[in-house]
Amino acid sequence: MKPSLAPVPPLTVTVRPSITCVVPAYNEADGIARFLGSLCSHLATLSTHYDVIVVDDGSRDGTGLEVIAASGGLPVRLLSLSRNFGKEAAISAGLDESAGEVVVIIDADFQQPFHVIDEFIRQWQQGYDMVYGLRTNRDTDPPVRRMLSRIFYRMLSCWSSVEIPADAGDFRLLDRRVVSALKDLPERSRFMKGLYNWVGFRSVAIPFVYGERHAGRSKFNFARLFDLAMTGLTSFSVFPLRLWVAAGAMISGCSIVYAVFIIARTLLRGTDVPGWASLAVAVSFLGGVQLLSIGILGEYVARIFTEVKGRPNYVVAERHGFPADRS
Repeated sequence: MKPSLAPVPPLTVTVRPSITCVVPAYNEADGIARFLGSLCSHLATLSTHYDVIVVDDGSRDGTGLEVIAASGGLPVRLLSLSRNFGKEAAISAGLDESAGEVVVIIDADFQQPFHVIDEFIRQWQQGYDMVYGLRTNRDTDPPVRRMLSRIFYRMLSCWSSVEIPADAGDFRLLDRRVVSALKDLPERSRFMKGLYNWVGFRSVAIPFVYGERHAGRSKFNFARLFDLAMTGLTSFSVFPLRLWVAAGAMISGCSIVYAVFIIARTLLRGTDVPGWASLAVAVSFLGGVQLLSIGILGEYVARIFTEVKGRPNYVVAERHGFPADRS
């Protein structure tokens, strides 16, 4: 998203805001303790009122226990989900529990530099409601993933009415107003990168260099990325449906033209033996188009099915460090 060209409003917020950091974590036991210590040390230089909410998204390696062990003397709280609901749900859970004037979403792998948060705060002090990190490098991603990512965001930018920056992730600062707007959205199948921009507000991008992981490995395999891509496409665009309406109209038009041609040739030359090869090709082509159309329609019906059931985005199994009335 490009920065707004409107004049920046005068400073009306506190210089050192209260900060809540939301940290979604899945199987990050090897490095989470070191990460939390470093993060809290950095946040202490930015504000006297800060806290960190770690959302354990159904980890199987003892991530939650490591967070509890590392939280002694630190304003760190743990929200353990009952199973792995996905990063989008984990972020939503952290936003629901946050209380700071600003909320910073950051991964637990050291790949998003802490010093960028300083610039986030400076831009927020200038009147921006949302400040997001923009990756300047994708060297850590495999070539196939980089190519598919470019294709996906190019399709999304062409098909969607909401502008979603290709290299912007979840690493960002959200003003309390933005958090409240996101919490009010009722949908279950969430594509957070789109929702951030859908709610609007004044936004600005901060370029940064993506770092190397200090421990563990990425949990986003091809299946997870494909599922997230389909959620994004069906959540923010109806273009695939309109595309196949146009394709159906074009195929029907060609069929009518071909039928007129056959009638005219028959009247002029008489009946000839039809070609089985052309018939087989036509039937196979139309059958494939129909199945593809049904599949696209099925994706949207599946989203309706998910939303109508009204199940929550996540289920909390355990809280640690929260007030007694929230436990």
